Amino acid sequence: MRSSLRKWRAEAEPWYAAIGLANLVMGTSAILIPLMIAQVLRCSVGDLGVLSSLVSLVGVIGSLVWGRLSDAAHRRKPFVVLSFAVVSLGFAGIALSQSFRMVLLFNMILNFFWVANAAVSVLLVIENRQESLWERKIGHLNQMGALGWLTGLIFGSLALAAVSSQIGETTAIRILFLILALGGSGASLLALRLIPRTTPKFTQRRFRGMIIAQGNFLVERARFGPFHLYHRFNPRRLPTLLWGEEGLRPETKRFLVVTFLAFAAIGFFAVPLPLLLSQRFVLPSSTVFLYFVVLNSGVVLAYPLASRRIKRLGNKAVQQWALLMRLGLFVAAALYLTLCAVAPPTPVLVLFFLGIGVSWSYFQLSGVALASRLAKPKYRSQTLGLYNAIAGLGMIAAGVSSGLLAERVGYQATFAVAAILLVISLIVLHRLPAPSSLPEESLRLAQKGERPAR
Repeated sequence: MRSSLRKWRAEAEPWYAAIGLANLVMGTSAILIPLMIAQVLRCSVGDLGVLSSLVSLVGVIGSLVWGRLSDAAHRRKPFVVLSFAVVSLGFAGIALSQSFRMVLLFNMILNFFWVANAAVSVLLVIENRQESLWERKIGHLNQMGALGWLTGLIFGSLALAAVSSQIGETTAIRILFLILALGGSGASLLALRLIPRTTPKFTQRRFRGMIIAQGNFLVERARFGPFHLYHRFNPRRLPTLLWGEEGLRPETKRFLVVTFLAFAAIGFFAVPLPLLLSQRFVLPSSTVFLYFVVLNSGVVLAYPLASRRIKRLGNKAVQQWALLMRLGLFVAAALYLTLCAVAPPTPVLVLFFLGIGVSWSYFQLSGVALASRLAKPKYRSQTLGLYNAIAGLGMIAAGVSSGLLAERVGYQATFAVAAILLVISLIVLHRLPAPSSLPEESLRLAQKGERPAR
């Protein structure tokens, strides 16, 4: 363990500090923004749904823009520096906002520019380096981002617990946003000082191996997924991919339907969740942060276990297991909210959030691997870009719908809809063939001497 840590530190790039600090800022804001809407502006869960959908939408649009712009400009570094600088300005604007519309506007702007970092930072670690080092470098970068995200949640909980009782929760939340603005400025300065200049070039990347190495620790936030794949996804090719004779396989299209349904279910569950804790259960803001620390800890702890289980059982089996686990959790939550009005005991909530985090690791890792293996080799990069775009669209569709449903019917209704969507996705997934049964995949594995992914 100690030798692995020393090796990691020796191979880490100095500019990873900027990535870690920026993710700390964004990790804190992931829960602080819903609390700002609920506790400071006294808005409803329906407003939060609108914000979630619009922010996801600008994230998808930005992901299609920034990679191409960085290629056209023949630069990478300025986009990361600009991304962090606008994040800083956005949080300063949110701290001073007096209306929901202003919070929505600043949040959309900062997330549009945040995607610039996501689209470019992975390219920084692989360009001008040997291909054999790519996956390890991407893994290091992702670990730094995950550590920053988790640290941000811990920081938010401790900061609010320390000062809320003295200055009031409303003032504490606004001050914390100003601190996040300073953190964004610091990340921008670190990026300006430490990121090296690279020579941008198109590289034929092994997308499946890369994305599995990167993973996705950013829980329930599809808009922060691996956007570096988007800038090789050309929307103009979409009709050919979906309906052309030489386009995607039928089983690939069906899996994309599974993806949309599964991420829509995640949206119906995740969007109202912070306000369920703060408004219906009347938990302090610092406690809301702590439960999301538990959730993200489950993701981090389960990540290596998920990778090993995928190798042993195959992508489809692990994807089914993850969706079944989530289905059980969503059904249990819907039933509890229907029968009880008070918050569950703390141990029950801890186990629930831990289960959500563990299931996310299994779901996300098996999902991207399954999308890759079901795709024709020549369409693999396009399929992965389409996979992430559809995941974002699922969150967009669920955002407004989940907020309005929770506001007019109740939180139990949003969890019930999430469970129904998961049932449908499991039915469609069950009818898909295992990737190893596809002729091209079986031949490729046989030539490489690999064990089939069942």
